[in-house]
Amino acid sequence: METGSPIKNNPNCMLCGQPHCAFLNEESCEKCRVGRLAPERQAEAAEDVFYIAEALPEDGLESIMKGESCALCRGTEPAPATRIAEIDMAHEHPTHSADEKADRQYDRSTSMVVPVQLPVCDECRKKLNMFYYLPLALGVFIALAGIVVTSLEPIRIPLARHGRALPFLVFLIFVFLGVIVESVAKKILRDRIEHSMNTRAKRIPALAELNKNGWFALGADDRMLNFTFLPARLESGVATGDGQKELLAEIRALGREGIKLMAERMAQKPEQPEQPEQPEEPEKTEEPEKTEEPEQPGETGGEE
Repeated sequence: METGSPIKNNPNCMLCGQPHCAFLNEESCEKCRVGRLAPERQAEAAEDVFYIAEALPEDGLESIMKGESCALCRGTEPAPATRIAEIDMAHEHPTHSADEKADRQYDRSTSMVVPVQLPVCDECRKKLNMFYYLPLALGVFIALAGIVVTSLEPIRIPLARHGRALPFLVFLIFVFLGVIVESVAKKILRDRIEHSMNTRAKRIPALAELNKNGWFALGADDRMLNFTFLPARLESGVATGDGQKELLAEIRALGREGIKLMAERMAQKPEQPEQPEQPEEPEKTEEPEKTEEPEQPGETGGEE
């Protein structure tokens, strides 16, 4: 399926054939939840897409994920990007209504989450993976060392003579040491990484406009983002397709009034069974015509 193209094989879905469908960029109608919702819920889903469109930059997330240089490198000359770092960003209520923002009284909850894909280089990926896994590995190693030490008879038996619970207390000391080592290792690695990388959402230029519009990273502490590294761009999902600038412009132009018209037209249509996608028939190859070989003299007829 072409990325960013609307799917038009579910006659019972209000979003089919609309820019909202193309912006959701699902693989097929069978894998999309919207088509299985009741009509009023489909209208709410279309409204949610409109709210996301209002809170995103003009061209959506396309310019962010199509960058050729690393978005995390610090300095004037970032390294060429070799893979994708994906992070989920959320918005508490992506609507630009001043009246709603003033008293914080909303008609319903419309919290949103979108996947943001940042191009990154191999060096930044290695540094972040080291931060994610090395401190944890050190802490687990020390805790396992405590299990091994307290299970050795030359150590366990003398400890047990001074108290049956003493070997277990020694093991707890090892666990406590592992937690301390993990915390210290994280702090040291974080301080080193911050000298060469942008590790906070507010310091990443590609995320500046999203932060300004109220988006925030999920699962992140004050100084480090939690990325998932991918070899290539996501092929499906909200705001993962091409042509987002044109799609968002159409969604904003339709607005909430356009969604009401879509719902009215959908209500007037009789419910129809969903048409499954027809598999392409293999091309038929024409069989060559059989030509009769001419009879050789002497093969037929009687002897002269």
